[in-house]
Amino acid sequence: QFAKACFETLLQFSFYEASSGPQGDVSKMALGTLLKRCQEVLKNYVKDEKLSGRCPLPRSRMAEIAFVMRAISSLINSLQARRDKMTDIDVEVWNHVVELYPFLIDCITCNSNEVRETLKEALHQFKDLLVAPSPR
Repeated sequence: QFAKACFETLLQFSFYEASSGPQGDVSKMALGTLLKRCQEVLKNYVKDEKLSGRCPLPRSRMAEIAFVMRAISSLINSLQARRDKMTDIDVEVWNHVVELYPFLIDCITCNSNEVRETLKEALHQFKDLLVAPSPR
């Protein structure tokens, strides 16, 4: 719960292109780093699961991938809410999120029910994000 609260607080300060000053820059860099870490976790999970064969991955790895999927869903949900309010969203953040999509698709063949459920949630969030914004 604490990690989720921290992540959502980071999101609040990271979306706006208008956010200026050192706090906005630090938040944007932190979010970019976090999204790159999410990408790395997704990529490594797929690779490691293939290598493990029928042996399950450690619980810590399963918890990590589930958290990443939930974080991605939360991020996309927040982006969608900002877009619905016709608030400008930082282009770099948007691009980082879109770059996650192929890594999520790679997780489709995973063996874990928990990962599949969180993946399904994340992919449903992408569907909403891809709907064209209404004209201003």
